[in-house]
Amino acid sequence: MTLLELYQQAKQQTRPVAPATAFVREVCEVTKKSEIAVRRWLSGDSEPDALTQSVLAEHFDTTPEELFPKS
Repeated sequence: MTLLELYQQAKQQTRPVAPATAFVREVCEVTKKSEIAVRRWLSGDSEPDALTQSVLAEHFDTTPEELFPKS
């Protein structure tokens, strides 16, 4: 599942904070990156560096290639 697909899935969950916001904050916390950076990744405007991709892949129990497929 791509990072964007994980984000869209999180938006469907019920939480005290908006699910989309909670997902973005989780990614920020895991990567130590800003909310702006994470939102740019989700919009496709930029992509995280290889180390950050590896950290996210480990966190979501997947591979960097699956999270950030080359189109």
